[in-house]
Amino acid sequence: MTCDLHSVRVMAAKILSIARYWIGSGGNTLPRLDGWQVMHSLPYCEAITEDVYGDLFKSVGRNEDGVQRYFSFRADRLGPAPVLAFDSTTISTWSENQSEARQGFNKAGDGLNTIKLLTLYSVREREPLAFAKQPGNVPDVISIENTLKQLKCLNLERPLIVTDNGYYSEENMMKFALRNMKFLTLADPNVTWVRQTVDALRQTLASMSSTCPFDPSVCGATAMRMHEFGRVRQRSRNGK
Repeated sequence: MTCDLHSVRVMAAKILSIARYWIGSGGNTLPRLDGWQVMHSLPYCEAITEDVYGDLFKSVGRNEDGVQRYFSFRADRLGPAPVLAFDSTTISTWSENQSEARQGFNKAGDGLNTIKLLTLYSVREREPLAFAKQPGNVPDVISIENTLKQLKCLNLERPLIVTDNGYYSEENMMKFALRNMKFLTLADPNVTWVRQTVDALRQTLASMSSTCPFDPSVCGATAMRMHEFGRVRQRSRNGK
């Protein structure tokens, strides 16, 4: 037991040292760490060479129980009704051993299979909360829904999902509504009904009362707008 506790403390010292190095050096690559360590005091006193941090990452990555407990503790700090910012990206892969690799959206345009990487950030804490890897052909809203199902193990009840304009489309908004998922998204102001709503608020936005108290360059106002969405339902009869 004492030996295990000592190993955990050593591992924690290495992780803290690497984190401080990245913060202090502006994100330099790790091969420079042992040289930087000579002039800077870190929690782990011995040299953190490529072999040292390589073994560390392998140990952490293979400790699935420790990884899940880490994210569970982070989730416990969020409190009720958390606000989560959602981001995803697709990466191309030549590998034939990645089960998530699919022919889907490929922003590189190289024709390769892609994997979708998803990250959820706590808006209040400004820290990443969870990561997920999904097939590259899964639509955006479905990937968010799948991620939230996975997050049930973290006891996050009905979080508010925040997305950028890369997710904006009436189809995505309708899917959010149909699945009863709370969301906040950045919409395209050139869309007619969005522009009409903004135009109606311009006088309010010009007043001092709408100015953000910690950023004078930002103004905000709220308005309720009922918008009708349409969709085509497909049914089959007699195999057609």
